Amino acid sequence: MFSGIIEHLGNVESISHTDVESRLVIKILKLNSKILEGDSIAVNGVCLTVKKIIKDNYEFDLSPETIKVTALSDLIKNDRVNVELPLTLNKFISGHITTGHIDTIGILKYIEKMKDAWFLKIEINKLSSKYIVQKGSIALDGVSLTVNVIDKTLVDLMIIPHTYNNTIIKFYKLGQRINIEVDYIAKHLEKLKNG
Repeated sequence: MFSGIIEHLGNVESISHTDVESRLVIKILKLNSKILEGDSIAVNGVCLTVKKIIKDNYEFDLSPETIKVTALSDLIKNDRVNVELPLTLNKFISGHITTGHIDTIGILKYIEKMKDAWFLKIEINKLSSKYIVQKGSIALDGVSLTVNVIDKTLVDLMIIPHTYNNTIIKFYKLGQRINIEVDYIAKHLEKLKNG
């Protein structure tokens, strides 16, 4: 479990795909944590298991499903990534509970600076839009955000300076694919309602 509050930015050291495996290596400086091989870390909102640690380099296997349903497959060497460590019992939950399981990939359709904030429009698929409500929570590449407006398949979001400066949102480009995790409580409620 995670909270959508980004604690570190990592740097992609390598990403490789073969017929046998896909592997991602990220350099994360000053992690100051007791993360061990086998532990989970959220990378751009995707819960990944640490395979190997060599100094500040963290290696992860990417399953075929992860490659298929997330935007991690778009990463290239030297890309920056959002990193969050798993929740502990004594950790503040400043964002909202997230699982690190991506529901869909959104497309950045619009970004503009408005005073000291940034206004974003993200296009998502129709299936996922039913789980998003105005003033509800959503996670973009692992960043917990509040939805300003949802209009069919367009989600409007406002990014405050702290979030902009401390996440990969500052590197976003129009047309970019973004990992989206909707509020998992909404998914459970629908399952209970519809059987």
